[in-house]
Amino acid sequence: MQVPLIDQNDIAGFHSEATRLLAQQVPPDTVHWDTVPAQTVDEQQLDADRATIRNRAARAIIPQSFVRMSELVVLHRDPLRFELLYRSLWRLVYEPELKHDFSDGDLSRLRQMAQSVRRDIHKMKSRMEFRDIALKGKVESICWYEPAHYVCEIVGADLAKSSPAGAHWLLFTPDRSMIWNGEKLLTAPCLTPQQQLPAVGWQAWPAVLESLAWL
Repeated sequence: MQVPLIDQNDIAGFHSEATRLLAQQVPPDTVHWDTVPAQTVDEQQLDADRATIRNRAARAIIPQSFVRMSELVVLHRDPLRFELLYRSLWRLVYEPELKHDFSDGDLSRLRQMAQSVRRDIHKMKSRMEFRDIALKGKVESICWYEPAHYVCEIVGADLAKSSPAGAHWLLFTPDRSMIWNGEKLLTAPCLTPQQQLPAVGWQAWPAVLESLAWL
């Protein structure tokens, strides 16, 4: 069974589909999760709703700490993360004692992945460097960063909340672009390999960014 998700870190979609599949007793070895890079410009919520499992039976068995951990695991770059998460959810439902087994391979792997994402979020926040660039008649603060995992949106939301009044910035990664216009945080498509800023040199950044139709 193919289960589509709207992008690479669609935590809401995953929890919704996982709830539906659990309710229908669809075993994990029959499910394949499909993700695609987001290609639209969308407003990003600064305070996203926390993930929930809506199936009552599953909610009674699955620790809330596991649901919170899944919010981080979804941001990991492992292409099989959704399969691992759903298999673990399934096992927690049908093997209730599993939540007490701290040596289980699947759960140990999930904890390692969550910790790796936490480290990457911290690293990105501490290492981002913005450069002021003249762009379309205005001076914009521009940053290029290559995170290990899909963390740019969570980092961007935190950055927007802490930005001083009137601040504007653009954050580019190989996975996603983000724009803070002082009022709204927007997510946008990633740059093509030919447009990626380290490849062209910072002097060429204005010309590359001026060519973006969505900017």
